[in-house]
Amino acid sequence: MRFCFLVTVWMVLAPIPGRAASLAPGGGLDKSAERWLRGVRLLILPEEEALYRDLRDPRDRKEFERIFWARRDPNPASPASELEQAVMQARKRADELFAVPGERGSETGCGQVLALLGEPFEREGRELRIRFNSLPPMREGPLEPETWTYRSRPGDPASFTGGELRIAFDAACRFAEGGRVLEELRRVAASLISRPEIEYRKTAEGRLVPLEDLLRSAGGRPLIDSARADFPMKVEPRLLLRTQGGQAYAAGLVRADLRGLDSAPTGGASVLVAVSTVDASGATGTVSERRVRPAVVEGGATVVSWGLPLRSGHQALRVALQVGDKAAVAPVSVEVPDFESPGLKLSSLLVYPEVDRTAPADPQGPYSAFTVGPLRLEPRFGNVFTVADALQVVCVLYGGQTDPSTGKAALHARFSFLKDGKPVARGQDQAFDTPMAVASVGPVPLSGFAAGRYVVRVDAQDQVAGQAQTQEVTFEIKE
Repeated sequence: MRFCFLVTVWMVLAPIPGRAASLAPGGGLDKSAERWLRGVRLLILPEEEALYRDLRDPRDRKEFERIFWARRDPNPASPASELEQAVMQARKRADELFAVPGERGSETGCGQVLALLGEPFEREGRELRIRFNSLPPMREGPLEPETWTYRSRPGDPASFTGGELRIAFDAACRFAEGGRVLEELRRVAASLISRPEIEYRKTAEGRLVPLEDLLRSAGGRPLIDSARADFPMKVEPRLLLRTQGGQAYAAGLVRADLRGLDSAPTGGASVLVAVSTVDASGATGTVSERRVRPAVVEGGATVVSWGLPLRSGHQALRVALQVGDKAAVAPVSVEVPDFESPGLKLSSLLVYPEVDRTAPADPQGPYSAFTVGPLRLEPRFGNVFTVADALQVVCVLYGGQTDPSTGKAALHARFSFLKDGKPVARGQDQAFDTPMAVASVGPVPLSGFAAGRYVVRVDAQDQVAGQAQTQEVTFEIKE
């Protein structure tokens, strides 16, 4: 019944602190800026690189770097860009695998291609059967000339001409950056820009406009401030987690009936989802928006996800969905605990069906707001399942107190399923010796359960502090 659930929480992009301007000798880029450029050599577009090299103030270059990643993040107001995290992970691995004398592995051609395209489908004709992050055989001694083969896959933002790209590397991990190879790499790099409306703009004084100001002027604000109701729509919050920086991250679902609309999305077309906080006076806060490809579920309804970071306390939100020239806006509220205060606290209790976790995460997929580290969660609107489903249940425990004598915490959790107030299934007690822990159970096949409404409950205890917390969520099983 147990499965390994890894929660990776994201850092929120922090403002760049001001500092005195400085130039490298001769007016060029300093070492830090040159190093950053080398790290994104295949990701950055020629016009972006030209602008970056033209910036003379280090503060503007740092702001450029933030905008650079935000343009490649479908939801730049959320915790840090998944693409940036994936690139940093690939660069770290490349440093281990492809270093050559006088050059970091991440700065070689092998490292640059790995950061842009990920792991190859084949190396020298041998299919890769082990995922890259667990692939030490890629470094079995001195580097040798070899060829990496990439193939187009459904859902990729750009496909290769002819469905395949072969890149030949020499013993120093260099490749010929010309002809078709360079053309294909640049096309892939351009396809990663999911937010082209976030542009590099300058003030009257010649400074770069900060990312936060660009986000405030993005297209979602007029939509979120409207009272549109062009189609039926319902909104529900589903996920509430603590980020690494202590802030909360909330995500939820939108269910809309778009049948009959002339502008209903077809053929993988995307829609715009926007969400924002609303203060006591009704004023809209920073708008988080993303373009996603919706899912069509049973009954013909359309489902997409939304997400944004939140402060503690009662938070009133507005969620908007725009489909072509039609739109709808709906309110929703979330109670956010203060995860930074002392004492045992629980994340939301999340129930979702088992999904294929081997497929790559899609940053523009309908459930992209629920991508947690390497895992893809696809909750059901209303928590409605069938007897053919198998359920996963997870809850994160925070704030465990450590025992001064051992330096360890003592958190315990147990899940139970109830029907009509009576337990029908119980999991084993789960014990953790860390202040934060992920309690989980599943997959639980529903084939042995009768149709009806159920409650899943988690009972959590901090045995050092003598505290207890309980979370409950209702779900329904249909034939």
